Amino acid sequence: MTMDELELSVVIPTRDRMERLGETIDALVEEATQIRFELIVIHDGGSDNTVEMLEDRRPSLPFSLQSLNQASLGPAVARNRGVRSARSSTILFLGDDTRPVPGTLRLHVETLKATGCAVQGHIDWDPEQEITPLMTFLAPAGPQFYFRGLQDGREVPFTAVLGSNLCAPRQWLLDEPFDERFPYAAVEDTEMAWRWYRRGWTAVYAQKARCLHHHRYDEIESFLQRQRRAGVSIRHAVRRHPRLLWPLLLQPTLFSLWIPVRRLIGKGRATDPWDLACRKALLKGFVRGARD
Repeated sequence: MTMDELELSVVIPTRDRMERLGETIDALVEEATQIRFELIVIHDGGSDNTVEMLEDRRPSLPFSLQSLNQASLGPAVARNRGVRSARSSTILFLGDDTRPVPGTLRLHVETLKATGCAVQGHIDWDPEQEITPLMTFLAPAGPQFYFRGLQDGREVPFTAVLGSNLCAPRQWLLDEPFDERFPYAAVEDTEMAWRWYRRGWTAVYAQKARCLHHHRYDEIESFLQRQRRAGVSIRHAVRRHPRLLWPLLLQPTLFSLWIPVRRLIGKGRATDPWDLACRKALLKGFVRGARD
């Protein structure tokens, strides 16, 4: 299939999530009846049998598959490599554990064509897994994914642009790619979106372009590790763009002061300890980054 015939290139970085990746590919097989696309999977190190699984599935897939391998260099490097290898002028990033619901790919492409903007789709927890109270706190209106207040078809703030379920023109991603110097898989999408917005390139929200995220959280500590890594990444972003200090660190840190006050006046929430712990972990990661 030539570049002119392809409507979309789907790019997925992956590491040691063979089973979840297989489920995402199953969902993409269903999408192939509606849209012409290719799939590019970048295997970012790891020790499972992802490469072999992809080769086994390749002959039966109704779309072209590029399977790329690299050392453990992180998702920013992986996504950029996928973009460079893509044959379509439109890119859709998915997580390996984030499967699209029917019609999502078509809606991404149609929205991008109609608006000329990047498209941020919605992400929900996969209902096929148990959704714990902690997960309900984390998303879709929490520190992992925050969609509250977004309006379908309207512009979203750069802080709401994610590296998953995100569709964008390939040329944007060549001109303003992911910064590969980010130490972790955190904030690299926000920083890239900031550069887009400074150039007048914006993203709109497509509520019905949904993906289902299959990742279980039972204890807050596993998420706090992610928050500390995000704090380290914020340090890198602020070094490059000092204006990001307020929205990425100072604003969430100052809000932490309101949480104990809210509890004192009888307006506390059951999730307040989680909320405060997440904000503290973010600040701790930022301070750690300052010492590195």
